[in-house]
Amino acid sequence: MSRPYRKLSVSYALATLLALVPFAYLVRMCALRYVDVPVADAWELVPRLDHLYSGTLTLSDLWSQHNEHRPLFPIALLLTLARLTRWDTRWEIALNVAVGAGIFAVYCAYLRTAWRAHGGAPVWLVPVFSLLLFSPIQWENWMWGWQITVLLCAFASTLAAYLTANGATGGRLAGAVGCAVVATYSFAAGLLVWPAHVAGIWIAGGPRRAARLAIWIGAAAITWATFFYDFQRPGQPSMLSNFTSLAAAGRFVQYVIVYLGSPIAGTTSGFAAPAGVAVFVVFAALAVRLRALRSDPVYLFPLILGIQSVAFAVGSGLGRTWMGVSQALASRYTTLSLPLWCAAASLVILWRPAPITERHPGIVAAVKVSAIVAMLVAGFASTRPAVYTVGARSQVFMYARRGLLTGHSSTLLLQLYPKVDVIRERRLVIKRRGLSVFRPSAQPSYPLPGPE
Repeated sequence: MSRPYRKLSVSYALATLLALVPFAYLVRMCALRYVDVPVADAWELVPRLDHLYSGTLTLSDLWSQHNEHRPLFPIALLLTLARLTRWDTRWEIALNVAVGAGIFAVYCAYLRTAWRAHGGAPVWLVPVFSLLLFSPIQWENWMWGWQITVLLCAFASTLAAYLTANGATGGRLAGAVGCAVVATYSFAAGLLVWPAHVAGIWIAGGPRRAARLAIWIGAAAITWATFFYDFQRPGQPSMLSNFTSLAAAGRFVQYVIVYLGSPIAGTTSGFAAPAGVAVFVVFAALAVRLRALRSDPVYLFPLILGIQSVAFAVGSGLGRTWMGVSQALASRYTTLSLPLWCAAASLVILWRPAPITERHPGIVAAVKVSAIVAMLVAGFASTRPAVYTVGARSQVFMYARRGLLTGHSSTLLLQLYPKVDVIRERRLVIKRRGLSVFRPSAQPSYPLPGPE
């Protein structure tokens, strides 16, 4: 084996081992901190499960709104999993982690294929992507089965970006359309996948780009029309209320940049805003600087991902700014904003300023490494509060699970669902059906947390 080949093999091995560490940590956290009990929105499955077991489940049960979402595909998955396991929520968490691994696999496919014409994959981006994509900062989406809605939207939109970037022709265009439909009917943010991909469809569409863009726009129109058919607007201020004054517009802009910065800043709003501005500026500047590569998947994939993330931030800001800027720091949103950071890291590695590179290649490499290391250090530091939160909530749910088993304490039941009369009614349903904590194989109760 030649020395360069041996060196490359060692680099691949080290990069792979480092990439496994964040994933192993995530699996360990989920295994240690899960509590087998339905929480919050998961209780919306109970009427559907009752219909499933009685043979009266209809398309309306899958199609109906949940707030502003129509999570048709996630509900179908959750119902199937619940039927197979008698609603063992451990399998929901395993599904969430598996979908997260699917997202990571798409990024690995991008490195393996798109970078081939550029001297091979930058192997050290693999652990970078792993640390970001498996970050505990997304703890809500990892630890709650219902949050497959967000993860499935993220996976479908990422795969759609990969297919589009590799040539929006034939089967890839059909695959991207299918992925966009799945994203839309998983989480409402998926509606924005359609406009976010317009530039990518046009660039990668080849000689028949006009026809392919027309197909994309037609599919988008049909999907949007069906999504909003008989749609009931949630009881909240209009999106236009974000622009009724300069102060309102300022809060909206602040929400968007905090949303973009939250994967690195965690719950620190004072850090999230400058982090959001920084990553947006770096992404936008490099997207313009490298535009000569616009037809190359190595550039087009991160470009589409970044546009998607910004679109998700804007969409969330339009619908959520009225709740306060701090709401942009919600853990569940980080899954949708993390791709912007991955996109920026990819473009940083791709960027090669010719005059400086020829004279001082070491300086360019040092700048790139320093920028990515700083991002990773900040991202790693932001996970500590998330890990503590997961531990604390796990202990609360241990008590709440006992409350669900006995049905005596309204205080404990309220830890699982905000309406005690509703959860009492639905508790009787799962008890009658032998589901969740009442299934025969379920552990009767967890040990109470506290000193031995």
